[in-house]
Amino acid sequence: MRAGLVPSTIWFHSEVGTTGSAQAETTKLFPGETLFSTPKPERLIERILQIATNENDLVLDSFLGSGTTSAVAHKIGRRYIGIEMGDHAMTHCAPRLRKVIEGEQGGISETVGWKGGGRFRFYRLGVPVFDENGHVTKGVRFVPLAAHLWFL
Repeated sequence: MRAGLVPSTIWFHSEVGTTGSAQAETTKLFPGETLFSTPKPERLIERILQIATNENDLVLDSFLGSGTTSAVAHKIGRRYIGIEMGDHAMTHCAPRLRKVIEGEQGGISETVGWKGGGRFRFYRLGVPVFDENGHVTKGVRFVPLAAHLWFL
């Protein structure tokens, strides 16, 4: 390969799935519900994580969505942090990860030999310490404010 030449590749849907196959995976996990119009297939996320990470690496998904990246990361031995502002973090993402731990057999489970196990922690953030004008938000007490200042 010449210096400065970006590697190129093509991933066929037969190898990494489609939004249709991803929709089927999600529907199997949550029957009768349509969560997202364009979910990502677990096989696609697996391919990306296999290329970009090693076992025990930390994967950050700052737009958790339906939880596919965290589910795949869990199944292939990556640590992960998922961040989501929507209520579906509690109603769908956390339940999806519980199903992964219980050994659900959707997505890539069979191909990677996933049988279940592990754990995850779910946290809910508190109120913002500062408002949009940079003032301390009404109701914020000393302890969270001091913790924030100590962190800074």
